[in-house]
Amino acid sequence: MASALTDQRGPAGQADLFAPLIAEVQRTHRELQKTINSGPDRAANSESFDAIPLVGRQGDLLAVLLVGSSRQELVQMLNFIRALASLVAGGVILVGLVLGWWISARVTRPIEQLAKGAREVAAGHWGARVEVHSRDEIGQLASTFNDMTRQLAEQRERLVQTERVAAWRELARRLAHELKNPLFPLQLTVENLQRAREQPPEQFDEVFFESTATLRAELENLKAIISRFSDFAKMPAPAFELVDLNDSVRSVVKLFEPQLCAVGRPPITPELYLDENLARPQADPILLRRALENLVLNSLDAMPAGGPLTVRTSQHNGSVRLDVTDTGAGLTPEECARLFTPYYTSKQHGTGLGLAIVQSVVSDHGGKIAVESAPGAGATFRIELPIEHPGSRQGTNHSHPMPEDPPVSSAA
Repeated sequence: MASALTDQRGPAGQADLFAPLIAEVQRTHRELQKTINSGPDRAANSESFDAIPLVGRQGDLLAVLLVGSSRQELVQMLNFIRALASLVAGGVILVGLVLGWWISARVTRPIEQLAKGAREVAAGHWGARVEVHSRDEIGQLASTFNDMTRQLAEQRERLVQTERVAAWRELARRLAHELKNPLFPLQLTVENLQRAREQPPEQFDEVFFESTATLRAELENLKAIISRFSDFAKMPAPAFELVDLNDSVRSVVKLFEPQLCAVGRPPITPELYLDENLARPQADPILLRRALENLVLNSLDAMPAGGPLTVRTSQHNGSVRLDVTDTGAGLTPEECARLFTPYYTSKQHGTGLGLAIVQSVVSDHGGKIAVESAPGAGATFRIELPIEHPGSRQGTNHSHPMPEDPPVSSAA
């Protein structure tokens, strides 16, 4: 009976927990083993009991001996091991995170510096350098990058010097070409005057008046040539105000109407496609008109066989756009690349300053100019001007000083 269960202190507590085990031993007369849970914490309060039957001489069951083994210490040890393992795992994870952050910083920070340096070089800052003091692959890459930028800066300086010399030579060639044309008639006229001095007074007077008229005409031509070069060297700064680009286009086209229908040459038909809802950009109306005149005049010179001349205005992404399309002979890629270079021209006559002036005006307005052309397909010149110019200064108008060096060639 479970109620007769005793231990070393007397009657055992919670005897009912052992009743099923004792009953089973009484029935089978065999040794059994069972785990008994005697508390709310089943793992910590469980005990393993061996029930051993005690049999008399006649084979009758005298008693059942219960031998228990508590699992509390084992459970506590397991709990301690689990807690220690969790603590160690947490420490390992923390150390791993710190180590990972340190390694990442060692690797990514130099790469970010390299990327920043590359962006600076792409923006034109040729003196960009990367400060990396490690000697690993990243350090070697940084050292190579610094060597590259140093070589780029040296090559750029050599290129600028070469282009500066080339620009001076082109300027000298263009000036010599422009000045040679009026100087030759001047020389002939002076020689005629010297020869006429030996003639009778009546003949000398006739030659004298003709020669002085020629001298004055050629001197005016020289003054005009010098004035064009001087004007380009002293382009005034823009005086910004709101400008109606469509009105400027109509005014310039009207100015060239006599040349569009000149007697003795094929007619040129202007076709205007003007956006009537076009915003008014901030611009200098005088400089903008000058640029438009040079652009239209350039297109007229490119169309000796006549044809349509298309002028179109539109608005795109905060900018106004002007397209001037001719139906001339077109340009090669090499000509397009040099077209906006000062003193360069693909024509037999001219100073090569017209399109350079256009580019200078557009640049001072914070805009862009480009050309699309192919041999035999005409050309389209495109100007984009910001509607609101951040550097606009109302009422300012001053001249730029004469540059120390001639402009270096640049393409739009």
